[in-house]
Amino acid sequence: MSNGDYFKMTIFISCERTKDMPGMPGLLGTAEVQCNNGDVSVDWLHNANINTQNRAYQREKVTTEYWKQQLMLTILYNTFAGIPEIHIRVIEGAPGIYRFELIDGQQRVTAVFDFLNGDFALPPMVVDGCDIGGMNVDELRETYPAIYDRIMQYRLTCKWYEGLTDLQTAYLFIEVLNNTNDMKSQEIRNAVLGFYSKYVRNTARYEPHELFTRVIEKSGKKEKTVLKYFSSGFKLAGRMEVDEWLSELLYLKLNGVRKGISQQKHIEWIKKISSPNGEYINKFTDQKMSDDLLNFALNLFKATPKKFKVKLNSMTSMMILLYADDMRQRFGNVIPEKFVPAFFDVYTRWSDTKEKLYMNEIMLINKKQMEPFDQLFGGKNSNAIGTIFKVLDMEFGVNPLTGDADRRAEVGILDMDMRKTFNRVDIIKKWQEQGALCYYTGEPIEEDNLAGDHFIPRSWGIAQGGVTEYDNLVVCSKNLNNKKSNMSGDEFKEMLKTKEAA
Repeated sequence: MSNGDYFKMTIFISCERTKDMPGMPGLLGTAEVQCNNGDVSVDWLHNANINTQNRAYQREKVTTEYWKQQLMLTILYNTFAGIPEIHIRVIEGAPGIYRFELIDGQQRVTAVFDFLNGDFALPPMVVDGCDIGGMNVDELRETYPAIYDRIMQYRLTCKWYEGLTDLQTAYLFIEVLNNTNDMKSQEIRNAVLGFYSKYVRNTARYEPHELFTRVIEKSGKKEKTVLKYFSSGFKLAGRMEVDEWLSELLYLKLNGVRKGISQQKHIEWIKKISSPNGEYINKFTDQKMSDDLLNFALNLFKATPKKFKVKLNSMTSMMILLYADDMRQRFGNVIPEKFVPAFFDVYTRWSDTKEKLYMNEIMLINKKQMEPFDQLFGGKNSNAIGTIFKVLDMEFGVNPLTGDADRRAEVGILDMDMRKTFNRVDIIKKWQEQGALCYYTGEPIEEDNLAGDHFIPRSWGIAQGGVTEYDNLVVCSKNLNNKKSNMSGDEFKEMLKTKEAA
């Protein structure tokens, strides 16, 4: 950037306190005063090297054309109102080279940019006796250049900052600017930078897994973006709904689905795992498990009968997936084409207000009268999820104390070749041989938390020793069994040692 460009920029930026730099007078505030008050013109914003893209801590764009038109009305007609203050981050690259990032105000600024780029026309209005309603930017520039110039010279008040790290910038957006912004909890979670949040964003939106394929749904003249494999009732308003679904899914998978989830616990967990001593500080080590879970979800939702697809909203889809995953972890390979119809058969019968099966049961945690089954899907607390799983356990013949499945489960929804799973007697025997300790950690493990694990995974095949034989059985906790996935016992041990060393 030339000295002339710097002098030009200082015409449009004014601030409380500045320091001089060789050839760059008055560009940045002092190191002691990182936050500076100022104002910038639309012309400067439009021509400066300023990043208006969504950052990790920002929401997806949700502004409508009507909202953008009203903002242009404020600039040209309702000038008494003014546009709220924006926040700009100054980032120095090579000496004397600066770029800029909008910390807050992205939607306001890009609305003006969209008009200048010809994306929409002005709303009905008369300015200085000139009817400019319906004009696009080219028509306005050619017909009324003075009014066009008024847009370019419009000044937005701003605060701008130098020397902020990514984490400080995210903190500013969440903890300070959030006082005046309608942020969703997922936006706050995404602002906790790290490998986990990056995985969630990429998998849900930027490089989406096939499960999250978006398609355009038409209804008359209206069009809206929906998820291909979910119900259209899974609303996408551009506020990270898919990010939230995926992160909640992983929280429940890794922390115990029957324990439920709350917004605060979810936020605190993400802060913990992304902290300097957190589990995922160097890498999201459970990506393989997560990808496998999403692949399983895709098979389940593809197998959903057309008449039930309307039910695949955020909560119901998650419960189908997590219960089916729980079943396959305990008993074997769930058959999607059988499991999904069986699930919705339970859902329908236990929601029937005439048959009232629920009247003979109580909620799992608070022991109150059970509600119709479909009403349990309004929340993700332990009481609601626990009761949902309780009903499914009863219907599918799963003993909640031992985890054993009777013939109803064996011949229906599960591919229960008993050669694929270790029987309870062998698991208890092996556990006792291990001194009641987890094979992988050497820590004590309770009898109700036992999982029989294939030391050499079944997926490796018989030729490599992946058989369901006593010599290939080791006992660990259910949580570790879920995390091990398709690793060999030796690989899994090494991964756990690496985590401990970190």
